[in-house]
Amino acid sequence: MATFLRPERPIATGRRTTITDVARAAGVSIAVVSYALNGRPGVSDRTRRRVLQVAEELGWRPSVAARTLRGAAGSVALVLVRDAVGIASTATDLELSDGLRDVLDGHLSLAVHLLGSLAAAAGAIADWWAEQRYDAVVLTGVRHEDPRLAVVARLGAAAVLVDHVAPVRDPRDQAAPVSPAPPGQEPRAVALDPSADTKVGRYVSDLGHRRVAVLASAADLRSGRGAAEAVSAEVVRRGGVAVVESCTTLADVAATARRLLASPERPTAIVTSDDPGALGVRDVARRAGLAVPWDLSVVAGRDSPVLRLSTPPVTAVGRPDRELGQEAGRQVLRALGRSDGTVPSPGPDAAPGTTTSHPEPLPAVPGGRLVVRGTTSPPR
Repeated sequence: MATFLRPERPIATGRRTTITDVARAAGVSIAVVSYALNGRPGVSDRTRRRVLQVAEELGWRPSVAARTLRGAAGSVALVLVRDAVGIASTATDLELSDGLRDVLDGHLSLAVHLLGSLAAAAGAIADWWAEQRYDAVVLTGVRHEDPRLAVVARLGAAAVLVDHVAPVRDPRDQAAPVSPAPPGQEPRAVALDPSADTKVGRYVSDLGHRRVAVLASAADLRSGRGAAEAVSAEVVRRGGVAVVESCTTLADVAATARRLLASPERPTAIVTSDDPGALGVRDVARRAGLAVPWDLSVVAGRDSPVLRLSTPPVTAVGRPDRELGQEAGRQVLRALGRSDGTVPSPGPDAAPGTTTSHPEPLPAVPGGRLVVRGTTSPPR
């Protein structure tokens, strides 16, 4: 029988406990916490009791602004879509929402919505705007042909688009134009720059790998090939051969890895877009009789605790998702005319090179750092 550990009470910091704190302590997503606290269907009774217990122990109390949905301060909606293409990790969502709250607290309240499809998300945005529930929306997992963008443009809604890696220009972006938004209401975009991915390509090339495969996020994602193209371009620039394959699901990753590793010209290094993909590739290699890292080096495009604790620990890119959320929050304030465009001075724990002020919106957030572990080595 499963046993839940009781969370320790947080040290008093003067900050009100949020649903993000409850989600982290309970080990569930912020959407599950929202459903449980508001008595909505979609979560089991056991999970609902767990969330309510944790909320009570942490001293969580509902925000007046959240209950009224639209108070004097205003509200922002973070819209997450969980279909086969747009799925992301709970940890990433928590970091993104934490970053948004870092900037929006004291200005606007933040609500998080989890939808099962793009169409459902587009319809919800239209309903919210008709009800005047939110001042702005933040969208993740943006697609080349995304119905949410058409709704935002038609309504003239203030919107910020979050790409986890700067998107590669795709002709499909021009294939289905949407109605132009009123001046000053064009969606703003923030993204991680591809510098960390370029470093991955340089690193595997310097190890001596000349045949590299990159398993990219689904091609339908606007930023799905941004990281993959940065890795492959650096490999090619250094005299290697790189192949980019689009994988929508973990099953796609496993099938693609099996096909590539069975080829006479099999790659000696594989780079995946996320942490589950890297573990899947490592398992496929083991079943094929290949030793990691000696026969095959594996790099994950996104780090996680499970990669640090696996055997061997997996080389990965640590992504600054919280900083990405903070920049999205600043863009929200700019879009609503509540900011002069100045980025707050960084605190004592800020990363080296953090910008202290900037008169214009930042085009991208530094893309992260490569953490070298036990799944990479020179090829045999």
